Amino acid sequence: MSKWYSRFNTENATVRIFFLPYAGGSASIYQDWTSQLPPGVEAVLIQLPGRANRFGEELISKMPTLINQLFENIVEMTDLPYIIFGHSMGSRIGYQLIDFLKKNEYPLPVHFIASGSKAPHQKRHKSGSYLLPEEEFIQEIKRLDATPQEIIDNKELLNICINILRSDFEVADYQSEIPNIKHNISFTLLFGLFDEEVCFDDIEEWKLHFESDIDVILFNGGHFFINSHQSKLISEINKICHAIERG
Repeated sequence: MSKWYSRFNTENATVRIFFLPYAGGSASIYQDWTSQLPPGVEAVLIQLPGRANRFGEELISKMPTLINQLFENIVEMTDLPYIIFGHSMGSRIGYQLIDFLKKNEYPLPVHFIASGSKAPHQKRHKSGSYLLPEEEFIQEIKRLDATPQEIIDNKELLNICINILRSDFEVADYQSEIPNIKHNISFTLLFGLFDEEVCFDDIEEWKLHFESDIDVILFNGGHFFINSHQSKLISEINKICHAIERG
């Protein structure tokens, strides 16, 4: 078992989903989801360095380095039809992974689900925030409202969180060019109606990267609608899984 992932529902799997975390997140953010997936759908939860069971490992702040190492550890699991799901930073990592796989002629996912993210060529909202002085950076963490108050109130834990988030925000800031040939992959885009990190115009920007029509699903929530509207989100994922299983 690689330290890069944990696997769930492996028995008799016919479809596989890779779950990529948002900035500051670990594989555990998706663990409760695994029991709600249909039979035959394996969940692979990606664990990035420097957090949870990989605490103490060097953080990766450069997208190309991260993609190379991630690819090396999951490429053997592209043998089944597979989906890539990512939220926020995870969406941007997922797209770069697809780009890398295509350029190196490896099997591509049958479906990509991007959640709460601008298109890969766009500047991230609050781009460059990883360079902010500490007090301003803490205010940015508070604005995003994803870090528990007990961590913010604990100086030691807060310092760990700051280091991880600075690294992750730098990864998320990575921008790629609009491809000459669009990706021919089924694509679903998930948006929170009150998400300050994205806007409706970003939907059109994503269309510059994919050949097929984009299926856009809106949620009545903010940036972390994946938590506040988890049941609806998993239901949408399960519909995609059933469609793939039916061929």
